[in-house]
Amino acid sequence: MYICICNAVTERQVRECAGRGCDSLEQLAFETGLGVGCGRCKEFASDLLEDLQCDAQVSRSQQASTAEVA
Repeated sequence: MYICICNAVTERQVRECAGRGCDSLEQLAFETGLGVGCGRCKEFASDLLEDLQCDAQVSRSQQASTAEVA
């Protein structure tokens, strides 16, 4: 799904950037061009990035808990 129509940035690209450690909307804009056109995508992209960061944090916590048990 396209997140930024102006610059053809997809959800997949946002997920890949987040997976490489992108942790801000500014960095995401620098790496993908997202939000530098009309800007309508910024709120959704920011929410998606925040959700991805929360998911990654939960995953790390679960892995740490599993390692402690083992």
